[in-house]
Amino acid sequence: NFNFDTTPLWYLYMLIGIYFIIPILNSWLEGAKKREIQVFLGIWVISLVIPYLKMLAPLLGYTGNYGNMGLFGVCDWNVYGTFYYVSGFIGYIILAYYLVKYPLAWSWKRTLGITIPLFGIGYLITSLGFLLTQKYFPGNYANLEIIWYFAGINVFMMTFPVFVIIQKLNIRSSVLLSRIASLTFGIYLCHFVFVQIAYDIWESSLPAILRIVGMACSVFIISALIVWGMKRWSYTRRLVC
Repeated sequence: NFNFDTTPLWYLYMLIGIYFIIPILNSWLEGAKKREIQVFLGIWVISLVIPYLKMLAPLLGYTGNYGNMGLFGVCDWNVYGTFYYVSGFIGYIILAYYLVKYPLAWSWKRTLGITIPLFGIGYLITSLGFLLTQKYFPGNYANLEIIWYFAGINVFMMTFPVFVIIQKLNIRSSVLLSRIASLTFGIYLCHFVFVQIAYDIWESSLPAILRIVGMACSVFIISALIVWGMKRWSYTRRLVC
């Protein structure tokens, strides 16, 4: 019995929302100067720390606004806080656009000297944060989710190095690689629907590393086959191209 929950639904809603805003962002990015994009990304990086500030605020004596523990203007009658319009998943799209248009002119020594420690710190925050959150906030799943929250500073600290290093690699082009690359956006859009299914299938006494690799490979293959099939059918081709 597969444990279907509401996670694929909120993920789908998020993706639909991104689709709605991308044409507007595209128009802005085409006319935006480098410095303007940098300012946006700087504010966005600050917003990535807010989930942790919200977790720590009660420990520092913050009592909320009439019971609502939101920060920067967030309360029961206003969910649009100060950083609402410059936060979330949109930042990753703009960051990728920026790095492609303005690649970092770093040597390999500087690249690895910055990205490896950055990734290590992000991973340390995630792993130790998970253990500490379970210890000091037992049963509080809202705080537990913050540790691997995609719009959190530690996830950014791991995502940015991977993108920069892969971008710097001089990978030879090939027909197979090009075909796989053409499927990646569609894979991204649909893969999470199958993560829970893969988790249930691979739930066993196998070591965690084998289960993680097995889940990753099976989800990637299933998603790739679905996207490949959609690209072959004229009615769905535009959805994944």
